[in-house]
Amino acid sequence: MKHRYLIVAIAMLVVALGLSAAHAMPEEQAPQVWVARVDGVIDPPLATFLTKTMARAAEANAVALIIELDTPGGLDSSMRQIIQGELAAPIPVVIYVWPEGARSASAGVYIMMGADVAAMAPKTNLGAAQPVSLGGEMDEEMKKKVVNDAAAYMRGLAQGSGRNADWAEQAVRESVSLTAEEALAQNVIDFVAADRSSLLAQMDGFTTKAKGLELRTAGAEVV
Repeated sequence: MKHRYLIVAIAMLVVALGLSAAHAMPEEQAPQVWVARVDGVIDPPLATFLTKTMARAAEANAVALIIELDTPGGLDSSMRQIIQGELAAPIPVVIYVWPEGARSASAGVYIMMGADVAAMAPKTNLGAAQPVSLGGEMDEEMKKKVVNDAAAYMRGLAQGSGRNADWAEQAVRESVSLTAEEALAQNVIDFVAADRSSLLAQMDGFTTKAKGLELRTAGAEVV
């Protein structure tokens, strides 16, 4: 009889420990997609903010960082700082031109070509990426050097991301522009999405070319 009571007591203890362990296990969290908003000129404070946000999103194990963009362009040095952050980020960086009526011009085009994913909302546009001097007119020889350098940089970014490098170079040399639908048809961007929910749904399962990362954005929590 004593042995029977002992077996029952041990069994109850095992069950109690199992229940305690089950309660102690944390619930599985939904994947996180971080979102940052850019509305205005590309300048040093913005470049610092975005590069720090990329690092923080990676530390938080976010599945992606979406940068919602509306910009007329900005400084070359700030643009390059942002692009270096994009290329170095261990998570996918998504540039999304939004909302309707927004644009990604000049420096914004370079930033899009350096992104892991490039997307636009309907009724947006991108282009006109020829360099402009802020210090007055350049002579023809200097202008040629600057444009050639910018064109090579843009072409390299587009090729690395698997996008239309010919158009990207043309945007620098001839300041051409595209609507969202034209950009998608010409393989300049990856998606046209009316809103963030649509973008998350379309990106799910997409594999980035440069980093080979597969996005899992279905059901993600937006931060």
